[in-house]
Parts: sequence; C-alpha cells; structure tokens
Amino acid sequence: MGTQISVSEMMRPPSDAFGPTATHSTGVGIETRYKMWPFTTAVRPFVAPEDLSVEYDFIVIGGGNAGCVLARRLSEDPSKTVLLVERGDDDDSWFARTPLTTTYQFSDKKHSNVFSSVFENHIGRSVTCVTGLGLGGCTRINGCQYTCGVPAEFDAWSRDGRTGWSYAELKPFFQRSETWLGRDRREYHGHCGPLSVASYEGYYYKCFEAVEKACRLILPRIGDTHSSVDPSIGWYKMQFTIDSSGRRSSSYRAYLPMEILASRKDRLHVCTGALARRLCFSRNNDGSTCVDGVEIQGTNSDDVSVIVRAKCEVILCCGALRTPQLLLLIGVGPKKHLQEMNVDVVLDSPGVGEHLQDHLIVPTGYNCPLFDSLWAMIIRPTVLIRELYNYLRYGSGWFLGTLVELEIFFLSSLVEKDGRVRSISREREDPFNTENIPDIAILPCSISDPSAEGADKWRGLFGFNPSLLKMTSRGSLRLRSLDPRDAPLCKLNYLSTPEDRVAMRAGLRLSAEIARQMCDAGYPLKEISVPKSLEDADLDSFMQGRADSMYHYSSTCRMAPLDDPLPGVVDNDLRVHGTTNLRIADASIFPAVPAAHPQALVYAVAEKCSEMIMKSHSLKT
Repeated sequence: MGTQISVSEMMRPPSDAFGPTATHSTGVGIETRYKMWPFTTAVRPFVAPEDLSVEYDFIVIGGGNAGCVLARRLSEDPSKTVLLVERGDDDDSWFARTPLTTTYQFSDKKHSNVFSSVFENHIGRSVTCVTGLGLGGCTRINGCQYTCGVPAEFDAWSRDGRTGWSYAELKPFFQRSETWLGRDRREYHGHCGPLSVASYEGYYYKCFEAVEKACRLILPRIGDTHSSVDPSIGWYKMQFTIDSSGRRSSSYRAYLPMEILASRKDRLHVCTGALARRLCFSRNNDGSTCVDGVEIQGTNSDDVSVIVRAKCEVILCCGALRTPQLLLLIGVGPKKHLQEMNVDVVLDSPGVGEHLQDHLIVPTGYNCPLFDSLWAMIIRPTVLIRELYNYLRYGSGWFLGTLVELEIFFLSSLVEKDGRVRSISREREDPFNTENIPDIAILPCSISDPSAEGADKWRGLFGFNPSLLKMTSRGSLRLRSLDPRDAPLCKLNYLSTPEDRVAMRAGLRLSAEIARQMCDAGYPLKEISVPKSLEDADLDSFMQGRADSMYHYSSTCRMAPLDDPLPGVVDNDLRVHGTTNLRIADASIFPAVPAAHPQALVYAVAEKCSEMIMKSHSLKT
C-alpha cells in the first residue's frame, strides 16, 4: 500500500498513440478528440469558463466520485440545466482506463493531488495526503475495491437521528448505482446501474490461494459484503469496479460516458481545469442564507473568472478535504478560525473541518515465490509481455490491478495476545448487531516494499497490511492560505487514543497468525518487515514507524445537528445548516469513517442526494 512503483514507462506505447490529438477550444459543445489506443476514438464536449451560460438550475462543484453521479442524475430532466465544475482534466486515454497503471502507487501521479499533513505527534512525522484530480476523482486512482459495509453501521446512523439513512433505506441506492457482472445473479446487488462491479473466479496471484486456505482454518467466510445475511466478520473475496472489458469503471466512465455528454450537451455543461473561488450569498427574510451564484476561474492565477447564477441549488462534491476547505474560504466554518484568516464570516459552523478521520494502515513485508507476486512483472520482461498480452487480448491478468484479491474484516476483541482467534459465536456473526461492526481489517497484497531492509529482490514480494477501520482518533482541517489552489492544513491525529493502539496491535497479531498458518501449511514465506515480537512495546514501535494513510478521508462536514456533541455541518437532507439551497454530497458528510472501502457508500450518498433534490424540485426522470 505504501510502495510506489511506476510501471507506466515499461509499457508505454508510442507518444502519438494516445492522448489528445487536439486540445479543446472554447465554446458550448466544442469537442475534444482522443485516441483510445489501441481501441477507439472518442469525442467529448466541454465548456471553458468564459463560455459558460449566465445561469444554470444546478451547479455541481467537484467532478469526482459523487459529482459525476449528480451531474448525470440531475440532467435527466430535459427542462433543467446542470453545470459540473472540476479542477482537474477530462483525460480518458487508454492509460486512464487501465486499472493497474492508474492505481495511485503505480501511476504517473497526473491525476493525484499530493501534499503532506502537518507533523503528526503520535507517530513522529507527517504523512502523505492524496486526493483524486480530474473527472472521476479518487475513483480513477483507487484500488477499485468495492465493499458497502455492514447493515449495523447504517442502522446505528438512523438510531442516532440520521432519519432516512438506515440500511434498508440506503440499500436501494447501492443497487441503483451498480451493474453486477458476476455469473450468479445476486439479489442484494444492482443489475441496471451505470457502475460495473465484478469478482473473478479463482485468483490471479497464487499467494492468495495460500491466504484463503489459512483463513478457512480460523475465520468465517463472508460470501458477499453486500449481503444482509452473511457474517460481518471473516474473510472475503474482493469485488472490483472493473467493467467486462477489464477497464477501470470510474465514476467518470460509468456516469458520464461519451453518449451521455453528447446527447445532453445543450443542458449538461462540464467545465474542467477550473475551480470555484467563492460563492455569492444573500439573506432570506427568515434569516437563512441563500447561494445566488458561484465565481469560477481556471486553475491558473491569470485565468479569467466568471460568476454563474444558480437558479435552484449548488452541490459541493469536492471530497472530505477540499469541500471543508472551500466552505472555510467562502466564510462558512468556525468563527475563530475564519477571523484568524481574515475571512468574512457568513455562517458560524463549528463542525466544518473538524472530526477528520481516515483508515490507518501498517504495511508488513515478506518474500514469497517470485511468480506469485506482481514483483515478477517488474523484474522479468517476459512476465510483463505475457501480462500485457493477456490484458490487451482478453482483458484479464495482472493489469486488472487486483492487488488485494481477498480481505479480512474482523473484531480486535476476538484476537488473543499470541494472535490466535477466540471462539466465534453465532451472535458475533450477526451483521445487524452494532457490536459486530469490524474495527480492523487485513489487506494481503501481491507486492510489498522492495526497498525494505533484508528484502530478497530476486524473490517475490508479498504484504500483510493490517488496517484500523473504526478509529476513535479525530483530526482536523484548517486553511493554509486564502488561495483555493493551495492544499489545506490536515492533522490526521493517528493513534492518539489508547483504543486505537489496542485495535492496531490486534491487527498486527492477526496478520502474523495468518502468516504462521500459511507457513505451517508449507507455503514459503520469509519475514522482511514485521514486528520484532508480538509484545505491546514491539508492536507499538513497529506501527509508529510504518503507519500510513489509506486515503479514505471522511467526516469533516458531518451529517448531524449543529448542537450535536460533535457539531454537524449538514442536516439529514444534506443541506448545509443555515442555508436553503447549498448541499454537500461526498465522504465529508459521513457521521464517522465507515468500516468499508468508501467508494460504494459515496455512490449511494450521491444517488440518494440526487433523488432528494429531484423530489424537492419535482424533476422529471
């Protein structure tokens, strides 16, 4: 997870084989043509800031995971106009579709916004923060892992007052977003949605066969994390957002394909390479605040800026780091911080930028048989050629980027000091019991850090990567400057509570136990980067030196009341408190970081938000 190895240069086609053959010029409906080496040529319409219409019914800020969903759904009504604004590009080249070469750690970083957190006191260093850049956002650089979480988590939201957000009420929106590509038709998956979701027979990496055998000895099996009858804890065969041709199914490709953009070019305008500098507010008679328009500017400082009116609503979809940053810049946030930054206070909202959470990961490393690991493709040209052929010819193989083909979700309370698993009762498997929401995960990975001391680079590299899912630590986000192009100041506050350290120790112990089971069964693993022992002090020392982000930021604009002990920013309809027509739809609204990879939940949130908006404005679908 923490290893960054670029394989792009090893397989790059000729320089004129992909990418823009002509840059897009200004004007509504002006087309940009891309060569999709080695397949097709696509034409997509985009609009430059200076050529935007004077007003739109809906303005969506941020074209990532959620923004593409909102743009598509809100533009289904032919009588409404929609503007989608994205600071990154609209690249849809062949490399932008290939799962492995677009995964952040293996990519050219073109679609990643990378910056450092502030100094993290509890681990003694800063960490790298990464967000997506360009249409599709993080869905174009993530690992494509797709898990929706356990029912108990969403039922807890509902019991805490988040009316309309129980598992039963969210389930239709998970299903609406996806088309399940598996051979067996599963009732808890969707079958007509834009997003392709797949799971594969067997494993592409043989190391996972050994992991599964070890897990079967000590853990329950989760047949599908989307099922309400499967256990909430155990081992799980991963599902991926990859289409039937083996291409990454990002929110861009899934929700805004060429056909949608071309057919709706008169009512859906997409403006890339631009950002929202400010929102224009007015006061209603009842004292509430209304957004009248948005000032939009290209990402270069000397680009022209224009103000576009919003007839109905503005929806922020910039992600858990950029959405609170934008709110602070426009004067919505903690009054004290706004005054410190000389920002005029529009709304005093103490929760903006607070309660920042993430999934923490602590990578470990082992040597394994060379051809069971992605490392073989890095050091053996013949393996690279084989896998490139498999991908181009059949849409299969290692270029699918299925680096984590199996995942373990578990409860730290069920792990003994020596790593052994306690007896698991039927009660502990109930996915509707809040006590069974997994707080740790283990992500076995078909590659680990080749630069680790003691690594044999002529053998394969394999990692067990324990992760903290339900952290009790909370960080914060503040403005670095008043320039929206600058990164915010992020304090993750990892491992700042004793509870988080206890849970992370259990994750390290469980990963060591599974490795032991693999070795006992005859699978050749050699330790490279592991704790010296399973004693608390050695585990704490190891996690402090290796702890890193999974880039699953959340909860900086929580859905909760203003007077909540952890003050909220949006209500149950995702409206920003104190406003009438400003909503947020991204991971920042999660009440707490979920025990799942977040992209499936973000899709569901965006689908639900679009329905709420359509109902409130009586839109046609």
